[in-house]
Amino acid sequence: VKVTLVVPVGFVGASHRLTGDLVTLSPYGLFVRTKREVQAGTVLRVGIAVGHETFRAAAVVRHSDAGEGFAVEFIQMSANDRALLRRLYLRFSSPQD
Repeated sequence: VKVTLVVPVGFVGASHRLTGDLVTLSPYGLFVRTKREVQAGTVLRVGIAVGHETFRAAAVVRHSDAGEGFAVEFIQMSANDRALLRRLYLRFSSPQD
């Protein structure tokens, strides 16, 4: 689903600490807008605030467009994080008033 609100996303990896804005979200991954380039294959930890909680998952960069952003696929998350992701996905996929 395309995200029309400004939703910051944080990433931490072996040699990366960066933030970006969420562009699209799916149950399997996301695309984030950022000026920083991250190579495909890079493993990162993802964090997104969901109310008073934080969605966290391990992800691998699958595609990167220099100056535009990159796409990640989620590769590991807890059951609680899976529930938070579902909540986020449903919020963005339901019609906005």
